[in-house]
Amino acid sequence: MKTGYDPFFLNEKHPIPLPLPQGRVAAEALDDGAVFDFTHFSIVMNQRTRFAIFSAACVDILRATPVTRDNSSWHFDERIGEENQVGPEYYARNDYDKGHLTRRRDICWGERREAEQANYDSFCYANIALQHHHFNTGIWNCLEDWVIQRLQAAKRLVILTGPIHKDDDEEYCGVDGNPGSPIAAHPGSPIAAHPGSPIAAHPGCAVHIPFGFWKSVLYANEEQQISCLSFLIRQSPERSTDRCEYQRLVTYQVPLETIAKETSLRFDASLYLRNPLFWEPRLVSSEGKQEVSELIPIYQQSDIRWSTPAP
Repeated sequence: MKTGYDPFFLNEKHPIPLPLPQGRVAAEALDDGAVFDFTHFSIVMNQRTRFAIFSAACVDILRATPVTRDNSSWHFDERIGEENQVGPEYYARNDYDKGHLTRRRDICWGERREAEQANYDSFCYANIALQHHHFNTGIWNCLEDWVIQRLQAAKRLVILTGPIHKDDDEEYCGVDGNPGSPIAAHPGSPIAAHPGSPIAAHPGCAVHIPFGFWKSVLYANEEQQISCLSFLIRQSPERSTDRCEYQRLVTYQVPLETIAKETSLRFDASLYLRNPLFWEPRLVSSEGKQEVSELIPIYQQSDIRWSTPAP
């Protein structure tokens, strides 16, 4: 039995529901937005992209149980279907890593068997996305390390994360040009056979490299009020080789409203007020006012805003 995401994990009196896909993303969600539970995290899949729309994890810092990484544990989830997950052929012989959405070590907590199952579950192809090697091992990893290090006193965290897609995302066909087209690999699949299905509409590669990624970290502060930190980072064409080098990677701390607009997800209304940044009208051109979000570039740990300013 998979425990999955627990909306009461941070506060038994004030649950935090999962975000809801909207518009086009809702139409593309696998099985009408079904939530697939794993050990300590849950995923909602996009049937068109074959990546997760988001992954939501519960992190118990005090009950962390170290588990050795096993790179032989990669697997498809049978409930989701192999045809709905981007497989290993797209990660072979190139600069792209199997980038975890929910991080392996974050969910390795609890009793030994529980932690080992969480470790295995994290290696599901539904929980990864195409991430350039320097992106995967660099700033994104460092950013979350910084946040978790700072929030040790919170003891428990909820971490929501996922890819950001644009209409002009780069199509990727693998080193050999067209590895394992889902239609060719799964000729009997109902989704492949249906002429109106997302995959049938895109024969050939049908895999697009995400424009970027987002992450929201929720926790209970000293007053037991829920706080929310949100970040957005794009996979820059100019990628740094330094593990924590920020100069060529655009990383922003943003309001949760920005994440909602970039992902077509609707979060619980109370969370928008729990972010230390806010959605404000600003002058952006001579043509008049436009609603744009506050963006805080992150170059070092001290740039992160941790608390919501008093009104």
